[in-house]
Amino acid sequence: MVEPTSTAEALQKSLDAQASDRSALEAVVTSACEGLGVSASGSSLRSRVEALYSRARERMREALHAGVKKALAVVSSHYAGIDLPAVCEGYVLPDDETEAQEEVQRLEDAVAAPGDALAAFFDDEVELPSLGAQGPGQTGQQDP
Repeated sequence: MVEPTSTAEALQKSLDAQASDRSALEAVVTSACEGLGVSASGSSLRSRVEALYSRARERMREALHAGVKKALAVVSSHYAGIDLPAVCEGYVLPDDETEAQEEVQRLEDAVAAPGDALAAFFDDEVELPSLGAQGPGQTGQQDP
């Protein structure tokens, strides 16, 4: 038979570990919120994580748009008089769906290496927000 005090002690240790994990999670979420400029005060942990997701999605969209604009600018610098509005209408493809899919795949394969090289050209411009003074999993509290 298990003694009541040892069961209570085990439950207390489990509760303490869960509280510590939650504190660490809250600290990381708060730090990420600060890094991405998301207001975190007075919000539940769930709403802060949802706000982080929304802001991260917005930042990814901004990065995509900036990358596309930079790529078009590079192409324009090589081909004076290029019809950018026509380019921005998308692919010029055969009417047959299978042929169109094959052509898209061929085009994507053809631009893979040059696309990586052009993207690397702009790597120095990529900036990520810092996590602040605390790293992941650190709450700023010392163990007792």
